[in-house]
Amino acid sequence: MNKFITITFCAFFVINCSEKKESKDEYLPILVDMNNEEVSLDTYKENVLILNLWATWCKPCIAEFESLEKSKSNYLDKRVKIVAISNENHDKIKEFIERREIDLEFLKLNADLNYFGAFSLPTTIVFDKEGKESFRIAGGIDFASQNFVEKILDLEKL
Repeated sequence: MNKFITITFCAFFVINCSEKKESKDEYLPILVDMNNEEVSLDTYKENVLILNLWATWCKPCIAEFESLEKSKSNYLDKRVKIVAISNENHDKIKEFIERREIDLEFLKLNADLNYFGAFSLPTTIVFDKEGKESFRIAGGIDFASQNFVEKILDLEKL
């Protein structure tokens, strides 16, 4: 009888552990803004989206911010959005932004960077106005370079 109880308990434990439990309390949005509000990349559709994946500890990422901010002036009257995404601690991202006074839109990714198929930093992914990936660049770049700006403006015209 004791053996039967042990087997029954083990079977019950295995079945319960293997069940995926879904609850609203466990839901964690993939992207949140600096106010902790959920954001969907769909909100950027109809715009060319320059998505810059970065981290506070990544020196090439930090070096890119100056040219990323500078490049904004090329798109003032265009349907182009620039978003910087990190998967680090939310407070750490906010503190970093406030300390450096960077004027960009920042989001926090509640997942690993491979969510975007990125395996190195910095990585920049450019999406067309339909939300399809147009191209990506792994490594640091000059966002204000004529070549990059022309690529973005060409996409924006489509």
